[in-house]
Amino acid sequence: MVSNPAIQFMLYETLLKWLTKNRPLKKNGLKHTTATEVFAIASIAKLGATVVTYPLLVVKSRLQAKQEIGGDQALQYSGTADAVVKMVRYEGLLGFYKGMSTKIVLSVLAAAVLFMIKEELVKGARAPLVIKRKVKPWARKFVST
Repeated sequence: MVSNPAIQFMLYETLLKWLTKNRPLKKNGLKHTTATEVFAIASIAKLGATVVTYPLLVVKSRLQAKQEIGGDQALQYSGTADAVVKMVRYEGLLGFYKGMSTKIVLSVLAAAVLFMIKEELVKGARAPLVIKRKVKPWARKFVST
């Protein structure tokens, strides 16, 4: 599902900007975050994206499986709107989040580690571009200050 990573990246970038907004520049002229901070904001971003998009995955999987509620023919889903209405009616809003705990543990940890490694690699790649508090003119487009 394309919407989950899109929401995740939007939340991650928003949280990262908020975290570094009032942070003073380091001696190399950049605002760095620690690996722990990146891990935390990546976890929050993935958690937020999953909570928002998980109900869509549940409805999609129910429609694909042609699942019945209680075995009654009248409770088969005839479409997306019908599935949503019947899930709310017979299972409540928590029905949209069945099985989410397993997905949260797996996806949040994976995303947090991925972002933490990515940020450390970006820091390492940017380091040669910055010399004695000055960013080389040709490298300005690669380094955000």
